[in-house]
Amino acid sequence: MEEQRQERKLGPPSIIKKISDIEWELPPTFKAGMHVPARIFASKKLLDNMDEGVFNQISNVASLPGIVKHAMCMPDGHWGYGFP
Repeated sequence: MEEQRQERKLGPPSIIKKISDIEWELPPTFKAGMHVPARIFASKKLLDNMDEGVFNQISNVASLPGIVKHAMCMPDGHWGYGFP
């Protein structure tokens, strides 16, 4: 039996805010339970090629108890490995 791949949406959510050419922010209003904003460091091209799993995972990190200031996502951001 062939495994079916789930299609994932590419690109950032519309709520993302540009801080600079390489810095973007998802506000805590992006997802219920976020304690801090999520900062993503990436060019526009890289950001546009990140799939929705990246934004979901970084917002999950921003929801962890005890997190301070920001959750950070580096330019090689990808989902699926969890948070150390």
